[in-house]
Amino acid sequence: MRLPKFIRMMWLVTLMIGSYAMPSSATPAIQTLTTPGGIKAWLLHSDTLPMVSIDLSFRAGAAFEPKGKEGLAQFTASLLDEGAGPYDATAFKTELEAIGARLSASADGLDISVHLTTLTEHKTRAFELLGLAVREPRFEAEAVERIRSQLLANIKRAEEDPAALASRMLRPTLFGTSAWANDGDGTPETLKAMTVKDMQGWHLANLTRENMIVTVVGDVTAAELATLLDDAVLRLPKGAGRRGAELPPVKVGAPQTVTRTLPVPQGTVMLGWQGVPRDDKDYPALVVMNEIFGGGVLTSRLGLDVREKHGLVYDIRATNRPMLQGQQGGGFYVINLATDAKKVHKALSLVAENIAKMRDEPVTEEEFADAQSYLIGSFPLRLDSNGKLLGMLSLMQSENLGLDYLQRWPERLAAVKFEDIQRVAKRVLTPETMSLIVVGQNEALEAKWPVGVK
Repeated sequence: MRLPKFIRMMWLVTLMIGSYAMPSSATPAIQTLTTPGGIKAWLLHSDTLPMVSIDLSFRAGAAFEPKGKEGLAQFTASLLDEGAGPYDATAFKTELEAIGARLSASADGLDISVHLTTLTEHKTRAFELLGLAVREPRFEAEAVERIRSQLLANIKRAEEDPAALASRMLRPTLFGTSAWANDGDGTPETLKAMTVKDMQGWHLANLTRENMIVTVVGDVTAAELATLLDDAVLRLPKGAGRRGAELPPVKVGAPQTVTRTLPVPQGTVMLGWQGVPRDDKDYPALVVMNEIFGGGVLTSRLGLDVREKHGLVYDIRATNRPMLQGQQGGGFYVINLATDAKKVHKALSLVAENIAKMRDEPVTEEEFADAQSYLIGSFPLRLDSNGKLLGMLSLMQSENLGLDYLQRWPERLAAVKFEDIQRVAKRVLTPETMSLIVVGQNEALEAKWPVGVK
């Protein structure tokens, strides 16, 4: 265990240095406010820097796209800063540049998110431009075709990159034809068929006040923010409410093996299966267990064995990816690695051995203590900038984690007991439920899972 201890020591040095840039409190007070017009928001006031950042998150991501319209959410989001109101794409970007503001929009499985960062002195103008982007995007022909070309090029590149291709194969392998199988990138066919009318309809139906979450961090008071928000987004349609209830449960299907031939020397491998949502009682114990098992390439059991001891991979990680909570809640768990095509079977054999060891034998007291203390101690590093705080607060709102999540999460980690680790490993690390994805050629495509299956 000498290497992990060394890595932990280096991390502690980094933490000590980084702490000088942290906010004055590791658990800062979050204000909730409702504007005179009825817009609700979370605000974390910080005057450390003369800047303001805001996220507008609309529950309008890929999971809600109709069949045959895959990619619509990302296509729509990509055009929100490509001209709005009286400004075409070039003029709109010029207006942002004139005040040094950054505005962008993106989509994921659940949300379209619009992000703005501005200097405090220009916040009024910046919020005006933000309001135009979400209320009055122009969807002009030139911008539409330029973004379409970029999205198509992204798909082409992904089809030629083993890691990206395996990632694109992951969700359909795990979730079949359900809404969760859609990775949001679309296909060449759906993107080519997308029309301005499709985007206008998606925007009008989903970018509404009742479908929106507002999170703000930075140098702005609650009173100032209330005025800025009403001016920017009060004229959005009210909408029917926050989307999500219509989605199916996040449930991984039966295990399968899926391969794709790509003329590359390495085999890129993913093992995927059912994960655990954040509101599960075992979630904190799973986080600690996974830190020991596969959380860090230089410190985890998988990294120390498959990479350091046997030299088969450059990177190997295991990650639990929680998704919605509550009735639809779930997620997926994935192990990913890449190795020489002739060594894929050996790498998978080592993964299987490490899974069996995690399930069948207690971890050491030292492993448990190192992982638990690292996770608790490193949590402030996830809050050491306005950008990180904004992302965390937006997540807290989106997943209903509660205003006190920043205080409770380290406490929940500290409450994990030694005996929880093996119990959770037995629950989650289940080889018989894992799907195998392999991208490569020759011997790589002959890999089997579980190991030993003929």
